[in-house]
Amino acid sequence: METTTTRVVTLNKELVLLGDSIIDNKTYVLDDEFSVLEHIKSKMETPVTQLALDGAITDDVINSQIQAIPFGTSHIVLSIGGNDLLNEIGFLMEDFKYTPNQVLERCQSLIAPITQKYESIVSQLQTTSRANLLLCTVYEGNLEGSVMYDDIAISSRAMLSLFNDSVYKTHNLLSTGVLELRHIFTDKEDYANPIEPSHQGGGKLADKIIEWVNATG
Repeated sequence: METTTTRVVTLNKELVLLGDSIIDNKTYVLDDEFSVLEHIKSKMETPVTQLALDGAITDDVINSQIQAIPFGTSHIVLSIGGNDLLNEIGFLMEDFKYTPNQVLERCQSLIAPITQKYESIVSQLQTTSRANLLLCTVYEGNLEGSVMYDDIAISSRAMLSLFNDSVYKTHNLLSTGVLELRHIFTDKEDYANPIEPSHQGGGKLADKIIEWVNATG
């Protein structure tokens, strides 16, 4: 597979990738395809440290990833929360009778602990690091037509929006950067399966990350 060979030299910058498989997607692309990290390295010479790990949740960022950020890091990309939400998505499959009010209250109660941890992560990153910080929203996935998730493809978007509202709230409160992944992952081909980035989607994400790194000091 052909890939672009144009390389952008960015001096005195060091990039760290925190979070989950939205960034650490190597397992989900073919042997001749690029992960997000490989896309970035193929187009930019800024040193990159990947601490993001497939399957990670907010607790993993708090308990291990933050502590491993190298001294001198200038740019941090955070993409976390999707697996936390996935762990709670079973609520949407329950065969119980709820009023609309009960449904919304239940969703909020499930998401509240996740958003509290998310806000704590961002606050800690700003306290312990002077790096530029880019927060990624969680995308909606390619759930429609999938065996496991088709029945909740629409309702899960509402649950997801509640969490992404917290991402934007944190962004506005702490003056971070924000990257709306729902505007990037817009085609079915952007996904390797219902919930993981493909070579194509990872390339689109990498381009946005590189654009941000080059635009910030």
